[in-house]
Amino acid sequence: MFLRGSKVIPVAIPGTSLAQPSSAAHNTDGIFEDLKAIQREFGYLPVDKLQAIADARSMHVREVYAVASFYPHFHLTAPARVNIRVCTDMSCHLRGANILKRQVQDRLYGYSGTDCSIREISCLGRCDGAPAVLISSKTEEQIYDNITSDRIADAVVRNLSGEPLPHTRPERLRQELHSDPYVGTPKYRVLYSLVQTGDFAGVITQLKASALRGMGGAGFPTGNKWEIVRNCTDNEKYVVCNADESEPGTIKDRFIMQHLPHLLVEGMIICGLVTGAKKGILYIRHEYEHPQDACQDEIDACYKDGLLGKNILGSDLDFDLSIFVSPGGYICGEETALIEAIEGKRSEPRNKPPFPVYQGLWHKPTALNNVETFALATVILARGVDWFKNYGRKGSPGIKFVGISGEVRNPGVFE
Repeated sequence: MFLRGSKVIPVAIPGTSLAQPSSAAHNTDGIFEDLKAIQREFGYLPVDKLQAIADARSMHVREVYAVASFYPHFHLTAPARVNIRVCTDMSCHLRGANILKRQVQDRLYGYSGTDCSIREISCLGRCDGAPAVLISSKTEEQIYDNITSDRIADAVVRNLSGEPLPHTRPERLRQELHSDPYVGTPKYRVLYSLVQTGDFAGVITQLKASALRGMGGAGFPTGNKWEIVRNCTDNEKYVVCNADESEPGTIKDRFIMQHLPHLLVEGMIICGLVTGAKKGILYIRHEYEHPQDACQDEIDACYKDGLLGKNILGSDLDFDLSIFVSPGGYICGEETALIEAIEGKRSEPRNKPPFPVYQGLWHKPTALNNVETFALATVILARGVDWFKNYGRKGSPGIKFVGISGEVRNPGVFE
Protein backbone atom coordinates (compact mmCIF):
# COMPACT_ATOMS: atom_id res chain seq x y z
CA MET A 1 0.00 0.00 0.00
CA PHE A 2 1.29 3.45 -0.89
CA LEU A 3 0.17 6.66 0.78
CA ARG A 4 -0.23 9.77 -1.34
CA GLY A 5 -1.63 12.61 0.70
CA SER A 6 -4.71 11.19 2.37
CA LYS A 7 -5.49 8.77 -0.48
CA VAL A 8 -4.79 5.07 -0.01
CA ILE A 9 -3.67 3.19 -3.14
CA PRO A 10 -3.88 -0.58 -2.56
CA VAL A 11 -1.41 -3.00 -4.09
CA ALA A 12 -1.81 -6.76 -4.42
CA ILE A 13 0.03 -8.99 -1.95
CA PRO A 14 0.94 -12.47 -3.23
CA GLY A 15 -1.37 -15.13 -1.86
CA THR A 16 -4.08 -12.72 -0.73
CA SER A 17 -7.20 -11.08 -2.08
CA LEU A 18 -8.17 -7.41 -2.36
CA ALA A 19 -11.68 -8.23 -1.16
CA GLN A 20 -12.86 -6.09 1.73
CA PRO A 21 -13.09 -7.58 5.25
CA SER A 22 -16.50 -8.62 6.54
CA SER A 23 -16.33 -6.11 9.39
CA ALA A 24 -15.53 -2.41 9.22
CA ALA A 25 -14.17 -2.36 12.77
CA HIS A 26 -10.43 -1.81 12.63
CA ASN A 27 -8.41 -2.56 15.75
CA THR A 28 -4.68 -1.86 15.54
CA ASP A 29 -4.04 -1.52 19.28
CA GLY A 30 -1.55 -4.25 20.21
CA ILE A 31 -0.87 -5.31 16.63
CA PHE A 32 2.90 -5.13 17.16
CA GLU A 33 2.73 -7.84 19.82
CA ASP A 34 1.03 -10.08 17.26
CA LEU A 35 3.70 -9.33 14.66
CA LYS A 36 6.56 -9.84 17.11
CA ALA A 37 5.17 -13.19 18.23
CA ILE A 38 5.03 -14.44 14.65
CA GLN A 39 8.53 -13.20 13.86
CA ARG A 40 9.91 -14.87 17.00
CA GLU A 41 8.41 -18.17 15.84
CA PHE A 42 9.27 -18.08 12.14
CA GLY A 43 12.07 -15.53 11.88
CA TYR A 44 9.95 -13.42 9.53
CA LEU A 45 6.29 -12.64 8.75
CA PRO A 46 4.73 -15.18 6.35
CA VAL A 47 1.82 -13.80 4.34
CA ASP A 48 -0.63 -16.40 5.66
CA LYS A 49 0.18 -15.28 9.21
CA LEU A 50 -0.49 -11.66 8.27
CA GLN A 51 -3.81 -12.84 6.89
CA ALA A 52 -4.57 -14.54 10.21
CA ILE A 53 -3.89 -11.30 12.10
CA ALA A 54 -6.13 -9.42 9.68
CA ASP A 55 -8.96 -11.91 10.12
CA ALA A 56 -8.70 -11.80 13.91
CA ARG A 57 -8.82 -8.00 13.92
CA SER A 58 -11.46 -7.55 11.18
CA MET A 59 -8.89 -5.75 9.06
CA HIS A 60 -7.81 -6.22 5.46
CA VAL A 61 -4.48 -7.99 5.08
CA ARG A 62 -3.11 -5.06 3.09
CA GLU A 63 -3.59 -2.88 6.18
CA VAL A 64 -1.58 -5.31 8.31
CA TYR A 65 1.03 -5.52 5.54
CA ALA A 66 1.20 -1.73 5.36
CA VAL A 67 2.04 -1.54 9.07
CA ALA A 68 4.54 -4.41 9.05
CA SER A 69 6.35 -3.20 5.93
CA PHE A 70 6.89 0.27 7.40
CA TYR A 71 9.17 -0.80 10.25
CA PRO A 72 12.73 -2.04 9.68
CA HIS A 73 12.67 -4.61 12.48
CA PHE A 74 10.01 -6.69 10.76
CA HIS A 75 11.10 -9.11 8.01
CA LEU A 76 8.63 -9.89 5.23
CA THR A 77 10.90 -12.54 3.70
CA ALA A 78 13.09 -15.13 5.38
CA PRO A 79 16.43 -13.53 6.35
CA ALA A 80 19.82 -15.22 6.57
CA ARG A 81 20.40 -17.51 9.54
CA VAL A 82 22.66 -14.88 11.12
CA ASN A 83 22.53 -11.17 10.28
CA ILE A 84 25.40 -8.78 11.03
CA ARG A 85 24.68 -5.07 10.93
CA VAL A 86 27.59 -2.66 11.35
CA CYS A 87 26.71 0.88 12.41
CA THR A 88 28.31 3.39 10.04
CA ASP A 89 26.83 6.62 11.40
CA MET A 90 29.25 9.40 12.29
CA SER A 91 30.63 8.26 15.65
CA CYS A 92 31.13 4.68 14.47
CA HIS A 93 32.49 5.90 11.14
CA LEU A 94 35.11 7.95 12.95
CA ARG A 95 36.05 4.91 15.04
CA GLY A 96 36.68 2.61 12.07
CA ALA A 97 33.30 1.04 11.28
CA ASN A 98 34.00 0.68 7.57
CA ILE A 99 37.31 -1.03 8.26
CA LEU A 100 35.58 -3.33 10.74
CA LYS A 101 32.94 -4.25 8.16
CA ARG A 102 35.56 -5.22 5.58
CA GLN A 103 37.44 -7.27 8.16
CA VAL A 104 34.27 -9.16 9.09
CA GLN A 105 33.55 -9.83 5.41
CA ASP A 106 37.05 -11.24 5.01
CA ARG A 107 36.76 -13.39 8.12
CA LEU A 108 33.41 -14.86 7.05
CA TYR A 109 34.29 -15.26 3.38
CA GLY A 110 32.90 -18.53 2.06
CA TYR A 111 29.69 -18.56 4.07
CA SER A 112 26.65 -18.50 1.80
CA GLY A 113 24.13 -15.69 1.73
CA THR A 114 21.57 -17.93 3.39
CA ASP A 115 23.98 -18.49 6.29
CA CYS A 116 24.96 -14.92 7.06
CA SER A 117 24.36 -11.41 5.81
CA ILE A 118 26.63 -8.41 6.45
CA ARG A 119 25.26 -4.91 5.91
CA GLU A 120 25.42 -1.38 7.24
CA ILE A 121 22.88 0.03 9.67
CA SER A 122 22.11 3.46 11.09
CA CYS A 123 22.78 4.51 14.69
CA LEU A 124 22.34 1.79 17.33
CA GLY A 125 22.57 4.18 20.29
CA ARG A 126 26.04 2.99 21.34
CA CYS A 127 27.95 6.04 20.11
CA ASP A 128 30.15 6.12 23.21
CA GLY A 129 31.22 2.52 22.51
CA ALA A 130 31.83 2.87 18.78
CA PRO A 131 32.06 0.93 16.59
CA ALA A 132 28.81 -0.87 17.36
CA VAL A 133 27.47 -4.02 15.73
CA LEU A 134 24.09 -5.75 15.86
CA ILE A 135 24.03 -9.53 15.42
CA SER A 136 20.70 -11.32 15.15
CA SER A 137 19.43 -14.81 14.46
CA LYS A 138 15.94 -16.25 14.28
CA THR A 139 15.40 -16.22 18.03
CA GLU A 140 17.82 -13.66 19.49
CA GLU A 141 19.53 -10.34 18.96
CA GLN A 142 22.50 -8.69 20.64
CA ILE A 143 24.26 -5.35 20.22
CA TYR A 144 27.98 -5.17 20.88
CA ASP A 145 30.21 -2.13 21.24
CA ASN A 146 33.99 -1.79 21.21
CA ILE A 147 34.07 -5.10 19.38
CA THR A 148 36.66 -6.61 17.03
CA SER A 149 36.20 -8.56 13.82
CA ASP A 150 37.61 -11.68 15.49
CA ARG A 151 34.96 -11.60 18.22
CA ILE A 152 32.20 -10.99 15.67
CA ALA A 153 33.30 -13.86 13.45
CA ASP A 154 33.65 -16.18 16.43
CA ALA A 155 30.14 -15.35 17.68
CA VAL A 156 28.65 -15.88 14.21
CA VAL A 157 30.38 -19.22 13.59
CA ARG A 158 29.37 -20.49 17.02
CA ASN A 159 25.77 -19.36 16.49
CA LEU A 160 25.62 -21.14 13.13
CA SER A 161 26.72 -24.26 15.02
CA GLY A 162 23.82 -23.93 17.43
CA GLU A 163 25.32 -21.94 20.29
CA PRO A 164 23.56 -18.81 21.62
CA LEU A 165 24.99 -15.37 20.97
CA PRO A 166 27.17 -14.00 23.79
CA HIS A 167 25.10 -11.81 26.10
CA THR A 168 26.12 -8.27 26.95
CA ARG A 169 26.12 -6.72 30.41
CA PRO A 170 24.62 -3.39 31.49
CA GLU A 171 27.09 -0.53 31.67
CA ARG A 172 28.33 0.37 35.15
CA LEU A 173 28.03 3.78 36.76
CA ARG A 174 31.50 5.16 37.36
CA GLN A 175 30.54 7.63 40.09
CA GLU A 176 27.53 9.06 41.89
CA LEU A 177 25.59 11.65 39.92
CA HIS A 178 25.36 15.15 41.35
CA SER A 179 21.82 15.66 40.08
CA ASP A 180 20.34 12.62 41.85
CA PRO A 181 18.56 13.97 44.96
CA TYR A 182 18.15 10.49 46.40
CA VAL A 183 21.75 9.40 46.92
CA GLY A 184 21.77 7.69 50.32
CA THR A 185 18.11 8.54 51.00
CA PRO A 186 14.74 6.89 50.23
CA LYS A 187 13.43 7.54 46.73
CA TYR A 188 10.11 9.06 45.62
CA ARG A 189 10.09 11.71 48.34
CA VAL A 190 8.42 14.22 46.00
CA LEU A 191 5.63 11.80 45.11
CA TYR A 192 4.91 10.97 48.75
CA SER A 193 4.65 14.68 49.55
CA LEU A 194 2.48 15.44 46.53
CA VAL A 195 -0.03 12.73 47.36
CA GLN A 196 -0.22 14.00 50.94
CA THR A 197 -0.63 17.70 50.10
CA GLY A 198 -2.47 17.51 46.78
CA ASP A 199 -0.69 20.69 45.66
CA PHE A 200 -0.76 19.91 41.94
CA ALA A 201 -0.90 23.55 40.90
CA GLY A 202 2.23 24.15 42.97
CA VAL A 203 4.14 21.66 40.81
CA ILE A 204 3.34 23.67 37.71
CA THR A 205 4.34 26.88 39.48
CA GLN A 206 7.75 25.43 40.37
CA LEU A 207 8.37 24.07 36.88
CA LYS A 208 7.51 27.43 35.36
CA ALA A 209 9.80 29.22 37.81
CA SER A 210 12.64 26.84 36.96
CA ALA A 211 12.36 27.65 33.23
CA LEU A 212 12.72 23.94 32.45
CA ARG A 213 12.23 23.38 28.74
CA GLY A 214 11.69 20.19 26.82
CA MET A 215 15.08 18.53 26.38
CA GLY A 216 14.07 16.62 23.26
CA GLY A 217 14.86 19.48 20.91
CA ALA A 218 11.81 21.75 20.63
CA GLY A 219 12.40 23.46 23.97
CA PHE A 220 8.74 24.09 24.84
CA PRO A 221 8.37 25.19 28.49
CA THR A 222 7.54 22.09 30.52
CA GLY A 223 5.34 23.80 33.10
CA ASN A 224 3.25 25.38 30.35
CA LYS A 225 2.79 22.04 28.60
CA TRP A 226 1.64 20.26 31.75
CA GLU A 227 -0.69 23.17 32.56
CA ILE A 228 -2.36 22.99 29.15
CA VAL A 229 -3.09 19.28 29.58
CA ARG A 230 -4.26 19.86 33.17
CA ASN A 231 -6.73 22.50 32.00
CA CYS A 232 -8.23 20.28 29.29
CA THR A 233 -11.64 19.05 30.38
CA ASP A 234 -11.44 15.61 28.73
CA ASN A 235 -11.90 12.67 31.09
CA GLU A 236 -9.26 10.67 29.20
CA LYS A 237 -5.68 11.98 29.13
CA TYR A 238 -2.24 10.44 28.68
CA VAL A 239 1.40 10.89 29.64
CA VAL A 240 3.94 9.70 27.08
CA CYS A 241 7.72 9.62 27.35
CA ASN A 242 9.73 9.74 24.14
CA ALA A 243 12.72 7.47 24.75
CA ASP A 244 13.24 6.65 21.09
CA GLU A 245 16.46 8.72 20.91
CA SER A 246 17.54 7.76 17.38
CA GLU A 247 19.60 10.84 16.50
CA PRO A 248 23.29 9.84 16.21
CA GLY A 249 25.24 11.00 19.25
CA THR A 250 22.22 11.54 21.51
CA ILE A 251 22.87 8.84 24.10
CA LYS A 252 21.93 10.75 27.26
CA ASP A 253 18.44 9.29 27.63
CA ARG A 254 19.87 5.78 27.44
CA PHE A 255 22.23 6.71 30.28
CA ILE A 256 19.45 8.20 32.43
CA MET A 257 17.19 5.18 32.00
CA GLN A 258 20.01 2.82 32.90
CA HIS A 259 21.29 4.68 35.96
CA LEU A 260 18.46 6.99 37.09
CA PRO A 261 15.24 5.18 36.18
CA HIS A 262 13.63 6.27 39.45
CA LEU A 263 13.84 9.93 38.43
CA LEU A 264 12.15 9.21 35.10
CA VAL A 265 9.41 7.04 36.59
CA GLU A 266 8.70 9.49 39.40
CA GLY A 267 8.54 12.35 36.91
CA MET A 268 6.00 10.51 34.79
CA ILE A 269 3.84 9.61 37.80
CA ILE A 270 3.91 13.21 39.03
CA CYS A 271 2.97 14.43 35.56
CA GLY A 272 0.02 12.04 35.53
CA LEU A 273 -1.26 13.23 38.90
CA VAL A 274 -0.80 16.90 37.98
CA THR A 275 -2.46 16.68 34.56
CA GLY A 276 -5.21 14.25 35.53
CA ALA A 277 -3.96 11.51 33.22
CA LYS A 278 -4.59 7.94 34.33
CA LYS A 279 -2.23 6.19 31.92
CA GLY A 280 1.43 6.64 31.04
CA ILE A 281 3.49 5.01 28.31
CA LEU A 282 7.27 4.89 28.12
CA TYR A 283 8.11 4.56 24.42
CA ILE A 284 11.62 3.13 24.27
CA ARG A 285 13.72 2.30 21.24
CA HIS A 286 14.10 -1.33 20.29
CA GLU A 287 17.88 -1.36 20.74
CA TYR A 288 17.84 -0.27 24.40
CA GLU A 289 17.54 -3.70 26.02
CA HIS A 290 19.33 -3.00 29.31
CA PRO A 291 17.69 0.42 29.93
CA GLN A 292 14.35 -1.21 29.19
CA ASP A 293 15.04 -3.85 31.85
CA ALA A 294 16.11 -1.18 34.36
CA CYS A 295 12.93 0.83 33.79
CA GLN A 296 10.70 -2.24 33.94
CA ASP A 297 12.28 -3.26 37.24
CA GLU A 298 11.63 0.25 38.59
CA ILE A 299 8.01 0.19 37.40
CA ASP A 300 7.45 -3.24 38.94
CA ALA A 301 8.86 -2.01 42.26
CA CYS A 302 6.51 0.99 42.19
CA TYR A 303 3.49 -1.24 41.71
CA LYS A 304 4.67 -3.43 44.57
CA ASP A 305 5.11 -0.40 46.85
CA GLY A 306 1.75 1.15 45.97
CA LEU A 307 3.21 4.04 43.97
CA LEU A 308 1.46 2.94 40.78
CA GLY A 309 -1.98 1.54 40.04
CA LYS A 310 -5.25 2.30 41.78
CA ASN A 311 -5.41 4.31 45.02
CA ILE A 312 -1.77 5.37 45.02
CA LEU A 313 -0.44 5.36 48.60
CA GLY A 314 -3.98 4.90 49.90
CA SER A 315 -5.35 7.98 48.12
CA ASP A 316 -8.08 8.27 45.51
CA LEU A 317 -5.43 8.87 42.81
CA ASP A 318 -4.84 6.35 40.02
CA PHE A 319 -2.04 6.08 37.48
CA ASP A 320 -0.76 3.14 35.45
CA LEU A 321 2.55 3.04 33.60
CA SER A 322 3.77 0.60 30.95
CA ILE A 323 6.58 0.27 28.42
CA PHE A 324 6.06 0.27 24.66
CA VAL A 325 9.05 -1.06 22.72
CA SER A 326 9.49 0.68 19.37
CA PRO A 327 9.29 -1.49 16.26
CA GLY A 328 12.10 0.65 14.84
CA GLY A 329 12.49 3.57 12.48
CA TYR A 330 14.25 6.92 12.79
CA ILE A 331 11.03 8.85 12.13
CA CYS A 332 9.51 7.48 15.36
CA GLY A 333 11.45 10.12 17.28
CA GLU A 334 9.01 12.75 15.99
CA GLU A 335 6.30 13.10 18.61
CA THR A 336 3.23 12.56 16.44
CA ALA A 337 4.90 9.74 14.49
CA LEU A 338 5.62 8.10 17.84
CA ILE A 339 1.96 8.43 18.79
CA GLU A 340 0.93 6.79 15.52
CA ALA A 341 3.22 3.86 16.33
CA ILE A 342 1.70 3.41 19.81
CA GLU A 343 -1.70 3.27 18.13
CA GLY A 344 -0.46 0.42 15.93
CA LYS A 345 -0.25 2.40 12.71
CA ARG A 346 2.45 3.38 10.26
CA SER A 347 4.68 5.90 12.00
CA GLU A 348 3.84 8.84 9.76
CA PRO A 349 3.89 12.33 11.34
CA ARG A 350 0.58 14.11 11.72
CA ASN A 351 -0.10 17.61 10.56
CA LYS A 352 0.07 20.17 13.38
CA PRO A 353 -2.02 21.83 14.71
CA PRO A 354 -3.72 20.25 16.56
CA PHE A 355 -0.80 19.64 18.91
CA PRO A 356 -0.54 16.57 21.16
CA VAL A 357 -1.43 18.59 24.28
CA TYR A 358 -4.93 18.90 22.79
CA GLN A 359 -5.16 15.84 20.53
CA GLY A 360 -2.38 13.35 21.12
CA LEU A 361 -2.61 9.63 21.84
CA TRP A 362 -5.99 8.31 20.67
CA HIS A 363 -6.72 12.00 19.93
CA LYS A 364 -6.86 12.81 23.63
CA PRO A 365 -4.83 15.46 25.54
CA THR A 366 -1.30 14.12 25.98
CA ALA A 367 1.69 15.41 27.95
CA LEU A 368 4.64 14.18 25.89
CA ASN A 369 8.22 14.83 27.01
CA ASN A 370 11.52 13.04 26.68
CA VAL A 371 13.44 11.11 29.33
CA GLU A 372 15.70 13.95 30.45
CA THR A 373 12.76 16.34 30.86
CA PHE A 374 10.80 14.03 33.15
CA ALA A 375 13.93 13.23 35.16
CA LEU A 376 14.86 16.90 35.59
CA ALA A 377 11.31 17.72 36.66
CA THR A 378 11.83 15.33 39.56
CA VAL A 379 15.21 16.90 40.35
CA ILE A 380 13.70 20.40 40.44
CA LEU A 381 10.83 19.37 42.70
CA ALA A 382 13.21 17.54 45.05
CA ARG A 383 16.10 20.01 45.19
CA GLY A 384 14.26 23.26 44.58
CA VAL A 385 14.12 25.88 41.86
CA ASP A 386 17.04 27.91 43.24
CA TRP A 387 19.34 24.88 43.25
CA PHE A 388 18.46 24.11 39.64
CA LYS A 389 18.86 27.68 38.40
CA ASN A 390 22.24 27.93 40.08
CA TYR A 391 23.56 25.85 37.18
CA GLY A 392 23.61 26.57 33.47
CA ARG A 393 24.70 29.64 31.55
CA LYS A 394 23.60 32.33 29.12
CA GLY A 395 19.89 32.19 29.91
CA SER A 396 19.71 28.39 29.86
CA PRO A 397 19.46 27.32 33.51
CA GLY A 398 19.90 23.90 34.99
CA ILE A 399 21.86 20.67 34.93
CA LYS A 400 22.36 19.08 31.51
CA PHE A 401 23.42 15.61 30.40
CA VAL A 402 25.73 15.64 27.40
CA GLY A 403 26.85 12.73 25.26
CA ILE A 404 30.35 12.92 23.80
CA SER A 405 31.46 10.44 21.16
CA GLY A 406 33.55 10.05 18.04
CA GLU A 407 37.30 10.55 17.77
CA VAL A 408 37.76 11.52 21.41
CA ARG A 409 39.85 10.10 24.23
CA ASN A 410 37.06 9.61 26.79
CA PRO A 411 33.65 9.13 25.14
CA GLY A 412 30.59 8.88 27.37
CA VAL A 413 27.74 10.80 28.99
CA PHE A 414 28.69 13.68 31.25
CA GLU A 415 26.68 15.67 33.77
